[in-house]
Amino acid sequence: MIHKYKMNGMNIVLDVNSGAVHVVEDIVYDILDLFKDSPDFELEEKLKNKYGIEQFNEALMEVNKLKEEGLIFSEDTYKDFILSRKNDFQVKAICLNVAHDCNLRCKYCFASTGDYHGNRKLMPFDVAKKAIDFLIENSGNRKRLEVDFFGGEPMMNFDVIKATIEYGRNKAKNFNKHVGFTITTNALLLDDESIEYLNENMDNVVLSIDGRKKLMIT
Repeated sequence: MIHKYKMNGMNIVLDVNSGAVHVVEDIVYDILDLFKDSPDFELEEKLKNKYGIEQFNEALMEVNKLKEEGLIFSEDTYKDFILSRKNDFQVKAICLNVAHDCNLRCKYCFASTGDYHGNRKLMPFDVAKKAIDFLIENSGNRKRLEVDFFGGEPMMNFDVIKATIEYGRNKAKNFNKHVGFTITTNALLLDDESIEYLNENMDNVVLSIDGRKKLMIT
């Protein structure tokens, strides 16, 4: 797993499992978006016209070398240990990114204007429902559980949020548990009806409003 972001004119890449941090050129930054899902010839077709074949080949060689050295897309050394002890764990809370999109799309956003460097999409209810099932069924003897609706801007998927809350509460009753709900929102999509709903159904409403005006809107 990697995390990419731009700061002070630099392209920064963090390899989560190894902890390695890289400052890379634009072409390497672009290659990394496609590297794991596309064979080399597809990468070449997508990027050679933008950067030139020679520069592309040098950058691809650099990425492959980092991968061989375990400094990019490194293996999760704790994965087998975690899976082997699955029955020992009790899940207390989950964060549902119900919207990989945002109505603001601020340039500075850690989530890349809301889409997390991917396609802009909303979580379907079926996925949220399975997440609730996982939380409750793996919570052991915990009685109080938590679900945080996050994004992007989660209010762009308000109907799924409401359906998920109703489903979660009904299922929790069957297991003698309580699920508390939180939402993190920029508040710009709220109206009187949704405000009333959030007041009645959310344990917490977190407002995320920050950044200078000239940086906020793309």
